[in-house]
Amino acid sequence: MVRRGIRSRPSSRRLAVVVGTAAVALGPVAVAAPAAAAPLTAPGPALASVASVVGPSGIAVDLEQMGAGAALTPGSQLVVRVQVTNTSTTALTGARARLFVNSPVLSSRAALDAWASGEGVQGGDRFSGVDGAEQPVGRSLEPGESTEVDFTVDADQLQLGADFGPRGVTVDVIDSSLQRLAALRSFVVWAPQGASQVTAPLTVVAPVTAGAPDVGTGQLPEQRVEDQLGRLRDLLPAMSLQSTSLVVDPALLGPFAQPAQEQSSTATGSASSQGATPSSSASASASAAASPTAGSAASTPATASTADPTSAGGTGDAPELTTGTADETSPDLQAWLDVLRARTGGRAVVLPHGDTDVVATGAAGTSDLLALAVSQSRAALDGDDDQALLWPADLGTATPQPLVTESAAAARSAGGSGPGPAVLVDARSVPGAVSDRGTGPSTATLATRTADGSTATATGVLVDAAASSLLTSAAADGSQVDPSEATARLLADTAVSASAGGGVVLALPRDWDADPSAMATVLGPVSSAPWVRATSLPDLLATPPTAAAFDVSQARALSAEPGPTGTPLSAGGLNDAQSAVAAARTVAPVVQDPTGRQELLAPVERRATAAAGLGWREDLQGWQQGVDELGETATRLRSALQIVKRSTTTVISSRVNLPVNVSNSLTQPATVLVHLRSGNLRLIPRDPVQLTIAPGATQPAQIPVKAAASGDTSVTVYLTDTAGNQIGTPMDLRVRVRADWEGRGVAIAAGVAGLVFVGGVVRTVLRVRRRPAPPVVRSAEEADPDGPPTRRPEESTRG
Repeated sequence: MVRRGIRSRPSSRRLAVVVGTAAVALGPVAVAAPAAAAPLTAPGPALASVASVVGPSGIAVDLEQMGAGAALTPGSQLVVRVQVTNTSTTALTGARARLFVNSPVLSSRAALDAWASGEGVQGGDRFSGVDGAEQPVGRSLEPGESTEVDFTVDADQLQLGADFGPRGVTVDVIDSSLQRLAALRSFVVWAPQGASQVTAPLTVVAPVTAGAPDVGTGQLPEQRVEDQLGRLRDLLPAMSLQSTSLVVDPALLGPFAQPAQEQSSTATGSASSQGATPSSSASASASAAASPTAGSAASTPATASTADPTSAGGTGDAPELTTGTADETSPDLQAWLDVLRARTGGRAVVLPHGDTDVVATGAAGTSDLLALAVSQSRAALDGDDDQALLWPADLGTATPQPLVTESAAAARSAGGSGPGPAVLVDARSVPGAVSDRGTGPSTATLATRTADGSTATATGVLVDAAASSLLTSAAADGSQVDPSEATARLLADTAVSASAGGGVVLALPRDWDADPSAMATVLGPVSSAPWVRATSLPDLLATPPTAAAFDVSQARALSAEPGPTGTPLSAGGLNDAQSAVAAARTVAPVVQDPTGRQELLAPVERRATAAAGLGWREDLQGWQQGVDELGETATRLRSALQIVKRSTTTVISSRVNLPVNVSNSLTQPATVLVHLRSGNLRLIPRDPVQLTIAPGATQPAQIPVKAAASGDTSVTVYLTDTAGNQIGTPMDLRVRVRADWEGRGVAIAAGVAGLVFVGGVVRTVLRVRRRPAPPVVRSAEEADPDGPPTRRPEESTRG
């Protein structure tokens, strides 16, 4: 069948190999992928099965179909369809197409690469005497015309031997003088009956992320997620095969940060963000799907904050965001979230919350921050048994050793609640992991020596970066890679791995824009191949590694150049974020109410892990602003409970209460113990005093002390929580001690009182003496002669 003019499918969608008339022009090539599908995995040699070489003849051969099922077996037929296109300026007349099948087994990845790159064009080809292996191209092809050529060959005629494994396939085009004009290279897997065959686990993983959360709120901005909704929607059906697994950033499960003005309008009863987003979401999703760079994890995160537990504010000129709730999520986004939650409802593997820049946290030594992000992820999915995966931004520039150290530190911080995070690494970066045949295990125990001399271990997931790059390109939206040729190469790769007793792990990039149909076409036959054991990532990690542990202490990154995602976040900013968490955790125990304590602690922890998000690499200025605000929050938390400084206090008694004022700037009541520490024995403090201070209030505490000697002294007042952990900054107070003033004062007072009493007595006596004698009163007898006789007092007889 000859078709004139423009073909129904663009030739860029299929594999094309063009050679000149003098010699076969096949050489090493690289996968050409659209910008949107550029892999974030290791830079390295791409699989050479996808080629595009233009020679002087201008004849192109495109693979349309390689039809033998997953494998070619005895009694079956090999069906191959190619499209021949005349891209030259002259007509092609009398051309014929031929099919060759290379009989020797291609038993290593290097052999596959060599065959695909054009080495040994004729060696081992079986053509002569095979029925159906030569077909006429058809009538003369004018410039720009194409025609399809079909081959159907009985497998038994090819005499491929008794060994299982991939064979090389060549389709060439010759002219009437038998000169080769073009040659296409591909693969078919020969699976004879009775051949011993083991299965290789195949696992394909894709991260589900939408950039870094906003540092001000600790949540992903909803608008940014909606802008990527088209890409995210396609990702779920594309990753629906048994061999595929989603690795989700739980920050993407919501709730999402909302613009501050929409929040306020919702509060006043006007149109909410939920009602305003569906149409804009759909248009944004369409543009995201059309643009090769839309939906990148490097999308600039918006920065602003009202989530600070001690204050609120925005950041620079960035849109001001506020903490959102689940009720504010748009219907379109909520519908996608429901599907995503259903996919992650069972056993799942998650990224650290906010998709942590694990290379940066490892370099900064902020393993506590990473451990917090891992625990947040597990809490978001309501399961401590969910496995976490440390996924570096660029596998080719990541060194395994710090990832293993971080994983072990995170496991220690978790206190045994759940397994330690697994680490995703390029298999080539692990010494000894890749055999001479170019294969290796899917997982292995990675070990390294730590600074304290101990051994840290972690489960490593070993990625085949070259095959990952091929699948990324072939199954991407708008791909220029022929899916049939990609499938043939992946079938050959997995067959080599199965023969060598290895496994295959393919990792897709964070900003991968999937074509679900192409993914099913490319990966479907590979996942169902008899020598492949489709294995989900949770199942893979649940199976103990069979290979011996690999020491990565001396492992090096494959490339010293920065990867496509840029340089890691700075250590200073990450340490500031970790310090903010430490400040919040120090202050939180003073809040006795568990709900209030969580209201204080959770926002700071969310903001800190958001500051470690990988997506911030593309907006370092906005990241620094957010980190600065987080540092200010930490400063306010450290000074939230303060001892109010006062002037010198005088103590004039051996036992007295020393007054101290304590202020609380938190929004929750705080209960503290007020302690006193003396530098000498002049003033001896008693037991600390417990004090509960209302929010935003200052309250006095009376600290009992004993004055043992007079003199001036300095005492230190400090606060602790009820468990004895110090809070805030201690305060030095000057105290003037007059320990004997009280006794002296009492004696003086007593003396003065005695003198006053004696003086009063003397004065009374003197006053009596100075008083004139009263007149002498005669007796009644003298006064009344008729009465009975009486004696005068002076006449009384003493006796």
